[in-house]
Amino acid sequence: MPFKKTELLKSRSKELEKLSEKNGLRHSIYSIGKDKYKGEWKNNLKDGKGVYLSRTKQLYEGDWAENYRHGFGILAVPLEKIFILKYRGDWRRGLYGGFGEEHYPDGSYYIGYFKNSKKHGEGEMWYADASYYYGDWRRGGRHGFGMFIEPPIEPRGKSYGNRYEGQWANDLKHGKGRYFHLDSGQMQEGVWREDICIFSVMIDIYFRQSAVIPSPYPIPPHQLQDIDGVCNKREAEALENADEPCSISSFTHSSKSTVMRKETAAS
Repeated sequence: MPFKKTELLKSRSKELEKLSEKNGLRHSIYSIGKDKYKGEWKNNLKDGKGVYLSRTKQLYEGDWAENYRHGFGILAVPLEKIFILKYRGDWRRGLYGGFGEEHYPDGSYYIGYFKNSKKHGEGEMWYADASYYYGDWRRGGRHGFGMFIEPPIEPRGKSYGNRYEGQWANDLKHGKGRYFHLDSGQMQEGVWREDICIFSVMIDIYFRQSAVIPSPYPIPPHQLQDIDGVCNKREAEALENADEPCSISSFTHSSKSTVMRKETAAS
């Protein structure tokens, strides 16, 4: 009878549809784009533990949720006949999110916090030129408070450990900070704007004479009657203008002020 034949066809189609549903562990699933996934499924979505090999030969192994890399996972990329680590840590809906470490082709690497696959929060970075940064990040750039140790000096390859400790904005020194000239045994404290010092005071570090290249003479005592008042006022002016775009006139005036202060100290 036609009625029974329709019922038979309907049940058969439902049976085939049910058989094609992916739930639980599957050995290997290939997509049209030649991607390969082996792991757990839920309602036809990758969900649970799994290994994924993309058509570009990037290998991911870790947690999944609703078809996204979500949780803890490791991402590796091919190098000749082996895979090398690219990222290991937390994921949020397919992007780096939380705590992790990222390795770069030039040999540098970062350990810290991520948001939307960008360095964001507290973290430390070892650069390929042997320099180092520890501090705050925002949207992939140094932003907030941080410490930067300079790379070795070429061509001798010596590292004196000269470093900057202070405020950053948009990956540049910006705001109050201190620069330690450990090679000469002096410390420079002041205000930076867009990676340029616009006001500073130089003092000797207590171990100046044992520095690698100590300054010939110590900085003499100041002769100003109100050194704190003068410096605080100049610093406040520099900080007030720190958010303004850098201009030639303001930079020249501030640079002369810094140089005059250094010359007065050395005389």
